[in-house]
Amino acid sequence: MPSTAQVAQLSKFYVSGTPGTAISITAITKAVAAVVTATNTLAVGDLVIFGAVTGMPEINGLLGIVTVASGSSFTVAIDSSGFATAGTAGTASPQTFSKVGNVQDFTPDGGTATVIDVTNMDSTAKEKRQGLQDNGNYSLTFDSDDTDVGQLRLIAARAAQAVVVFKQYYPGGLKIRAWQGFVQKVTEPVAGVDKVLRSSATIVVTGSIARG
Repeated sequence: MPSTAQVAQLSKFYVSGTPGTAISITAITKAVAAVVTATNTLAVGDLVIFGAVTGMPEINGLLGIVTVASGSSFTVAIDSSGFATAGTAGTASPQTFSKVGNVQDFTPDGGTATVIDVTNMDSTAKEKRQGLQDNGNYSLTFDSDDTDVGQLRLIAARAAQAVVVFKQYYPGGLKIRAWQGFVQKVTEPVAGVDKVLRSSATIVVTGSIARG
């Protein structure tokens, strides 16, 4: 069987800035991929965060990757089929991004889940349940550039202790991952003989990771 391995070159890492103008929405369907009715200005691959949605509070604050776009609606990679009811009004705030320049690599650690001990006096061996998922951290390495907008946004997000949106783009068949998180650490450039100035950052994921 031929390999389906994907080449990592041309992967990109982005950090969000000031959101765009919120889009007023008039309906959101209950579906495996939610369809949003709105006067659409988005394109496939764009990201939105939902807010103040009437009838579907579960979607408020969630991050959605646009997978289909038309003039009167767009579809996001959010499974709303298990939400209580269809949405009837609300907003979707488009996210804007700057690419972090000179990236050498970015590494997700995969996170983990809490293990809950449910052993009781009738147990004959340890009994356990899986708790909430923790989607972990990302480590990012880049050649330092004090004029790069993306690197400066990482530094600003850390200073502000802000939760922002991150997006990674993979070439080939994997495409986009996106999540909300905060910058825990950005190092000053490391210097050495016959080396370039290089920095690293640690980004903590909060919530789920969207795939699109």
